[in-house]
Amino acid sequence: MAKITFTFKTPKFYDLYMICHVHGWRDLSPFSWDSEKHTIRFAALVEDQPVDIEAKQSVEIIKTTITSHEKLARSSIDKAKAIIRRSLGLDIDTSGLFYLAKKAEPKYVDLIKEGAGRLLRAPTLWEDAAKTLFTTNCSWSLTKKICNSACSERFTQSTPSGAFPFPSPENIAQYTAVQLKGMMPVGYRAAYLSPLAETFTEDPTLNKIETNGLDYKSADKMIRGLKGFADYATAHLLILAGYYNEIPIDTVVISYLKRNHRVRKPKSFINRRYRKWGKYKWWGFKLEKMLHK
Repeated sequence: MAKITFTFKTPKFYDLYMICHVHGWRDLSPFSWDSEKHTIRFAALVEDQPVDIEAKQSVEIIKTTITSHEKLARSSIDKAKAIIRRSLGLDIDTSGLFYLAKKAEPKYVDLIKEGAGRLLRAPTLWEDAAKTLFTTNCSWSLTKKICNSACSERFTQSTPSGAFPFPSPENIAQYTAVQLKGMMPVGYRAAYLSPLAETFTEDPTLNKIETNGLDYKSADKMIRGLKGFADYATAHLLILAGYYNEIPIDTVVISYLKRNHRVRKPKSFINRRYRKWGKYKWWGFKLEKMLHK
């Protein structure tokens, strides 16, 4: 067993607790949030080697520890650092959102200063895409069961701690939809998961969707080309890829709007109420929801 520890300097207005509590990814395998130590732990595949990653914030520093079965090569360490930066939102710029928040309401500005504007993501876009698929048309408890099944000895080797990383697209792509349906409680989504894995095997970055500066319309068209990705799933995955232009409308969003705004037509209401947030429409909704809590 080998262990390596290093630190990251946090960007302005960064808070690990806030990032891990903006949405529910922290509750899905292979993530685990330690509420007592305010530490996020997760398993990941680093160049096919299963590793444990642990991160904790200390003022303006993120202290991280990577534990592996064997000593990691320099290329693997660099890959692990990139994974951590993506998962913990260390490269996300919140200045544009901050500008709009100042125009909207001081309370929104306070939330951003407390760490809002970033969210916990999976180590890879592939994992975010698969988990997004696992949230469609099902309960949160079923989503957790599907993720638990995916992060198991059926698909990957364990880390030194005994955890299992989310399987690579290459691993999933070797099975048919029928086989996947028998290996995890994924139901009809198996027919979408199999081609999704094939797509990410061929192009892990989806034409570098996170970094090539695509406009929202083009990015939206690209995601809609994935089987099983309609309005909700497309908007949800785009948020995880850094495009906050639309709000994924699900039962949670509808319930919130009905409870707080007595809304009958969510889509038209959303377009009117959050239009002022421009390409940060989802964050405008999210900040408002945080204030209501």
